[in-house]
Amino acid sequence: MKRGLAVRGSRGGGRSGVHRPAPNRVYRGIAALSRWNVREQARANAIELTFVVALTALYSALALRLHLRLETAGYDLGIFEQAIRNYSEFRPPIVEIKGPGFNLLADHFHPILVLLAPFYALVPTSATLLVAQAFLFALAAAPLVAWARRSLGIRAALAVGVIYGFSFGIASAVGFDFHEIAFAVPLLAFSLAALGQGHLRQAAAWAIPLILVKEDLGATAVAVIGALIFLRGARRLGSVTVVIGIGASLLEVLLVLPLMSSSGAYAYWSRLGSGPSLLQSAVAHADVKLSTVILTLAITGFAALASPLVLVAVPTLIWRFISTDPFYWGTTFHYSAVLMPIVVASLIDALSRLRTRDTRRSRLLGRAVLTVSLAVTVAAVPSHAFARLFGPTLWEPNPRIEAVDAALALIPGGATIAASDNIAPQLISRTTVTVFGLQPLARIRPDWILVDPYSTRHFRVSRAAEQQDVAGALRHGYVVALERDGIALLRRTE
Repeated sequence: MKRGLAVRGSRGGGRSGVHRPAPNRVYRGIAALSRWNVREQARANAIELTFVVALTALYSALALRLHLRLETAGYDLGIFEQAIRNYSEFRPPIVEIKGPGFNLLADHFHPILVLLAPFYALVPTSATLLVAQAFLFALAAAPLVAWARRSLGIRAALAVGVIYGFSFGIASAVGFDFHEIAFAVPLLAFSLAALGQGHLRQAAAWAIPLILVKEDLGATAVAVIGALIFLRGARRLGSVTVVIGIGASLLEVLLVLPLMSSSGAYAYWSRLGSGPSLLQSAVAHADVKLSTVILTLAITGFAALASPLVLVAVPTLIWRFISTDPFYWGTTFHYSAVLMPIVVASLIDALSRLRTRDTRRSRLLGRAVLTVSLAVTVAAVPSHAFARLFGPTLWEPNPRIEAVDAALALIPGGATIAASDNIAPQLISRTTVTVFGLQPLARIRPDWILVDPYSTRHFRVSRAAEQQDVAGALRHGYVVALERDGIALLRRTE
């Protein structure tokens, strides 16, 4: 009898005779558990998620408005869009803006950009890159705010979110097109947050992918993080991380990039001082460089100096300051973006160390540091791109946008075109674009030429030179297809 009961009870329930719930009940239970986990995680990380969502929206609003106002450019948004468009079509990252057949991997080593290709394939427009960058910058707030909340409390976490989110380095990067370092910022934030909390394997795991973002980051960031891991006691892990970082940078700079380059050499050696001029390069224009250092530390109330994590910022500042290129020295453009998660992580680490003293004096000092940090961060806003969000100009249309749109409507998909720097990103998703004036017209012979003489982005091509080139084009086989509000569209006739 028992055997019969066991057999009957085993139907649909396996040989063990144990009753099992119907599959649909199991699935409902798993779904309910998943929803519960998601809700619990959302509640537990509400502050971090709020910052990520809010900062993504803020950064996207600024970047997209600049793009709609024609204040983005072929240098640099167009360059990266051409590369990612080719990745999305399973081709090498050829960038015509840099020159006929130019492979962007000969310029910098950033294969991580291929991760954006599926998103660009779904939405093939410059806006995809700008929103992706906004999200990546915003994502870096999550580990920093989470660490601050656990170590310092909710008020400090809110302050840290504002300090990072409105920092001048992020503002300058968001306001200046798209760059591969958008990937470096969250990787550094996650790595340093893990390192500061003693999660050494996680710190290494987040740091090592930096070797795929840019060729210098292996030596300037990964290796330094590895050294800090070594000093924390994980000698084998730290040593391996250092070797990977330095080895990757050497491999990329000495072998991979020269092999990809038509010149057979790394293109950026010439921008660094060398020999007797190295020290001269470092101290030249000391006022600009010192201002960069002071502002970088001031947004932490100079507390970053009390944390060893700040050492991760040192190599980046060194290579910038020994460079002969003045673009690297100041606080504009995107060059300080990678410094922001480093100094903010250093701030959290310094305050966490201070908090362990648990004295009234240490608590007051911690509050004072955060107050100074917030004050400096907010005071710097009017000097950088976020100030545009609070002025009327950003929200007004470019007065020549209707003329540009009329010209764009005349250009067929698949055409070749040479355009002013600010118009190039408007065309990359459907045409082959070069920046007008960078290459001899007789060499490239585009189907169309589109010029905006009032552009605020005239990198490497002056307004005067552009107008001379237009006159030359009209003498050599081009006719005016549209001229309106200063915008000139020329069509090749021969």
